[in-house]
Amino acid sequence: MENEESDSDNLVPVGTKRRRDERDVDEAEQNPFTDPSARVRLSDYLRSWCPLCFGGEFPRESDGDKYYSTYMISLLTLYISPDVIICLDACFTQKRNRQARDPPRRHPRTVFLPKQGLDAMEKYMDALRAHKPPLKKTKTTQDDEEDRIEGGLHVPNSVLDRCKSGFTAADERRTKASTQFFDDTALMALLCRHDIVLFLANMRSAGEKQHYVISLIETLFQHLPLKCRLGILYDIGCQVERSCVKWGFLDRYMD
Repeated sequence: MENEESDSDNLVPVGTKRRRDERDVDEAEQNPFTDPSARVRLSDYLRSWCPLCFGGEFPRESDGDKYYSTYMISLLTLYISPDVIICLDACFTQKRNRQARDPPRRHPRTVFLPKQGLDAMEKYMDALRAHKPPLKKTKTTQDDEEDRIEGGLHVPNSVLDRCKSGFTAADERRTKASTQFFDDTALMALLCRHDIVLFLANMRSAGEKQHYVISLIETLFQHLPLKCRLGILYDIGCQVERSCVKWGFLDRYMD
């Protein structure tokens, strides 16, 4: 679909611009997504898909701004209410058999992320995990380690560990679909709160790997103003946040 000129380069990761502090870093460790443009409103692309979520003026006028002179509004409400709410999830019933077929045809209004962008993000995240030095830990007992809260997280390690072991989706190495029989093993979607699909990613891994989630979120941020506060609903969002804090994924957006 046609978008405003400033949006045309932001629909997919292009990998042509680099942050200054990444110029001397190995190619695999460079974020394939550019720094978001300094836009002052949400993109025409988003507004065309859901005017209820992305139309109107920005920044939003909160109830606190409207009635502050009459009511005492909690600072917590004023500063952490999201401007935009989205949700993500994967569906492993949407597969494609590994067989010969006609050449692919790309719809002019496609919402699918390109394969090369997803592959580049996977390499980037693997490189960060391999080379980022681990946090220094003080000598603690096992109970202390389980009850420790890392970085900017809000729950202790014991809760996160139980979530990871209890939910199949939280284990990236858990096989959910055979890559021997299927080219595409699942679809991961990013939707607005009115259930309108904004972006899709064809998954080609046996498990629910985090680079699909990060790619979808990075793509969305290319369409948002820099000061936009994004609320994300994801069944294993706690595990993604833990990885972001540990390895620095999405560090340019996180509070």
